[in-house]
Amino acid sequence: MRRSVAGEEKVAVAFSGGVDSSVVARCAAAETRLVACTAHVDGAGDSLRARKAADALGVELVTTRLTPETVERELARLDLPFETTLMDRSLWCLYSIVSRSASDAGARVILLGQLADELFGGYAKYSAAMVEWGADAAAAMMKADLKGYFSRGRVRDIRACSRWVEPRLPFEQLVGYAATIPTSFKLTDGVRKAVLRRAAAELGVPEWIACEPKKAAQYSSGVQKLVAKAPF
Repeated sequence: MRRSVAGEEKVAVAFSGGVDSSVVARCAAAETRLVACTAHVDGAGDSLRARKAADALGVELVTTRLTPETVERELARLDLPFETTLMDRSLWCLYSIVSRSASDAGARVILLGQLADELFGGYAKYSAAMVEWGADAAAAMMKADLKGYFSRGRVRDIRACSRWVEPRLPFEQLVGYAATIPTSFKLTDGVRKAVLRRAAAELGVPEWIACEPKKAAQYSSGVQKLVAKAPF
């Protein structure tokens, strides 16, 4: 994490209150002044979770309310070199809006929690593959998804953020190391991202955050429902 925030007076983290962003926040807050940035529709799951987690971690939280107008504004600026899916458009909007709020809060860098799922077994399909076909099959699926992220998702997320701040992906630094971790450490007794959750607890992340089930950002923030209704 030192390489991610060295020399920065203030750094933002794209924050949902889940284990991934909480691990990033916990590490970064020990090295620099941190602001956690979140965006959600009224009443979305992230609205309470992000506030509760930020308070528990002792970090500043900046919240942006998502509305049809804010989503349509971001979609009008969509700039990607491939045909986009609903998920692409939703995450573009979310990360662009969060990055703008990070810039407004005085940060020049935003840290993203991407790749935690692909590296540490966060998706339900990995657990299903391990049960049905074994650890090698689950590991192969994670490896394929990791490759897919670098060819597509990374382009989307970097472009969405970089109009406002410099995006950095701390988990990207762990790709080689994560490959050496046995799949059984990542998927343990039905628990996904088990090794990351244990690391979170060791870092002092509250147990209720470390143990909370995964929630995809496009759903927990409510952004995807707005994007699906947008006239674009």
